Amino acid sequence: MRRSRQAFPVGLYGMLLFALCWLTLPTVFAPLERWGLGLVSLVPELAASWRGTPVHAAEPAVAARLQELTFDLEVRTAKHDIGSAARFVPAGWEPVHCAVLSADSRRGGGDQPCELLLDHSYAELAGCSAYVTKADVLLGYLVQPGEALAGEDEPDDPARVILLNHRAAAPVMAETARTSGGALQMIVGPAAVADPAPLRVDLWDNPFTASRLRHGGQLVHVVPLDRVDDQPPPGLWLGRTLVWGYDGEVGQDPLAIGVYVSTPFEPRSLSHVVVWRQRGVSAPQPPLRERSRRIPARLWDLPGAAGRRFLLSASAAVPSGAAVVHAGLCIGTTRGLSFGNALVTSFLGSRRRWNLILLPSAAGERPRELSAEVVETDAGVAVLRCRSDSYDGFHAPLPRGYLFTGSNGRGCPAGLFLGAAEPGYELEELQVTIPIEAGPLDVEVLVPGGER
Repeated sequence: MRRSRQAFPVGLYGMLLFALCWLTLPTVFAPLERWGLGLVSLVPELAASWRGTPVHAAEPAVAARLQELTFDLEVRTAKHDIGSAARFVPAGWEPVHCAVLSADSRRGGGDQPCELLLDHSYAELAGCSAYVTKADVLLGYLVQPGEALAGEDEPDDPARVILLNHRAAAPVMAETARTSGGALQMIVGPAAVADPAPLRVDLWDNPFTASRLRHGGQLVHVVPLDRVDDQPPPGLWLGRTLVWGYDGEVGQDPLAIGVYVSTPFEPRSLSHVVVWRQRGVSAPQPPLRERSRRIPARLWDLPGAAGRRFLLSASAAVPSGAAVVHAGLCIGTTRGLSFGNALVTSFLGSRRRWNLILLPSAAGERPRELSAEVVETDAGVAVLRCRSDSYDGFHAPLPRGYLFTGSNGRGCPAGLFLGAAEPGYELEELQVTIPIEAGPLDVEVLVPGGER
C-alpha cells in the first residue's frame, strides 16, 4: 500500500505563534483583549439586569457622617502640611497646597522614587519659589518647563518636583546638634541608589568630631547661606541621621564609615505637598480643567467573588485605574473594557500597593500618609501591611482611626473613604473594617477630566 504524506499542521502552529505573540507583546494585543472581554461581559450584564433592582445611597445620617470625616481630613491635612512650615517661611509668602498625581518610577538615593508629578500645572505655579515642603520638612525643588530635566515639558503639563535624593538636586547646608553641646554643620546631598538612606553627608565642618558619632537619630536642620538667592528657609529639617559602619570589638567603640540622612516621608506614599508663592503675585491663567468628572454606572457581583470582583456597566467609556464610589465609599478601581463595561477589583480583594491616608480618631492629631497592601482578609476585615512616615520617630505606632485613599493616580484621588481602622498585631499593621453591601449597586466612576 502507498503511504499518504502527513499534512503539516498549519492551524496548530499558527495558533501557537499567535499565543506566543499575545504573551510577549501584551500592549499590542491589549485593545483586542479589552474588546473581547467587553463583548463577553455583555451576556452576564444582560442577565444581571433582569435580577433585582440596584441598591441606592446609604441613609442620610451615614452620608452626613462621611461628609464630616472628609471635611475633617481636609482641614487637618492642610493644617499639618502648611502650618508647621509657615513659621520658617519669609513673611509675604503664601502656600499653594498641591495633590500628588504620582511618584515617578525612576529611583534616586536609597532606591526610592526621586520625582513627583503634581495636580497643578507649571502655569498654575508660575511665580512660586523653587523649594517644596511638607509640614516643616524640605522635600525638594520645583523645576521649570523647557529647562534641563523638564526640557520637553510644556507650561500646561503637570508640574514636576525633584526630591532631594535626585542626582540633580542641589546640596543643602545643614546642621545637627552634638550630644556634648553645640552643633555640627554639614553639606547634605543625594545618596547613591544602593545606599541605606536617601541622603548622604558629603562634607563636615569638623570631620574628626563627625567620625566619633556613635548613634543616629538626631534631627538635621537647614541653615542659612550668605549671598544665596531663593534658598530653602532656615529651620526646616531634612531628616534624621543614620550612622553607617562596623560594630567594634568588645570594649571598643564602633567604627563609623559614613553618615546618612533618613527622610521622614516616603516618596511613594506622599499625597500632598506645599509650594510657596509670594503674596500678590498673580500667575497666568491656565486652561480651565476639570479635576475629575463622575460617570453614573451600575455594579454587579461576579459569581464566586462576592465583595471582591464586580462587573460594571456605564453610559460612557471607562478607563483603567478609575475609582468606583458608592454613597461616599470607595469600592475599588476599574480595569476598563469595551462598550462602557469594566471589571472592578475591590479594596478588600486587591493585592496591589495603595497610597492611603489614616485620619486618627483623636481630635486634632495629624493624618498619616501610608503605603500599604492587603495581606489577609476575613469577613469584611482587611489586614494591611503598611509603611508609614517617621515624622514622629522611627518606630511610632499607628493610631486608631478612619482610612481614606491617598493619591493613586489621576482616576483615584485622595480623600475617598474606605473604612474604620485599628492597629493590628504587628507595629505597622492595620485592621480595616470594610462596609459591604450585597446586590446590584448604583455607583459613580471618577474619570480624570480634561480641558473644557
